[in-house]
Amino acid sequence: MSLDQFSTLLTLGSSVLFVGLAFIVLATCTSEKLREHMARLGYFSYLWVIAGVSAFSIASAFIYQLVYLTPVCELCWIQRIFFYPIVIIMLVAIWHRTREAHITIAILSALGLLVAIYHYYYQFQKLVLGNVLALPCSYGGLLPACTDSSILIFGFVTIPFMGILMFGSFLLLAGLAEFAKRRMDRIINNK
Repeated sequence: MSLDQFSTLLTLGSSVLFVGLAFIVLATCTSEKLREHMARLGYFSYLWVIAGVSAFSIASAFIYQLVYLTPVCELCWIQRIFFYPIVIIMLVAIWHRTREAHITIAILSALGLLVAIYHYYYQFQKLVLGNVLALPCSYGGLLPACTDSSILIFGFVTIPFMGILMFGSFLLLAGLAEFAKRRMDRIINNK
């Protein structure tokens, strides 16, 4: 599989995941029947989904780096700092049956999302609009320039854009986990 094919599949997959989760969250907010169904799934089901998506995302990042030899810039490393602990936090939370892990995931995801948006803004300016903007990490050194990208799918999708979709998906999943936790707490308190 070529780098473009792999990138296209990841772009489509992460887009479908994000749009699907956004639709589920909106539908859950408007439909009482769906709210009941989503609450029955349970808090730990959402943690398993977050752990699975995180593990898949980490594997995809390693495939880019180690199989396709795509260079990793400074801002991508910073995004990975927020990304990598998510699967470990989820597995520990599932193991110890803690019900506050979604808060940590929401914080990590929000911080990673901010870095990904910042990174994508500069790549979008250079790769799509043709503007020459320089980031502090764009001037030589051991790592590649943060405004460069060997991946440009559909004319606008780069790795930071996929990061935006994944961090956004984690935020939506953390919101669904919070919803399930509140429902569980209400049921426990009513008994």
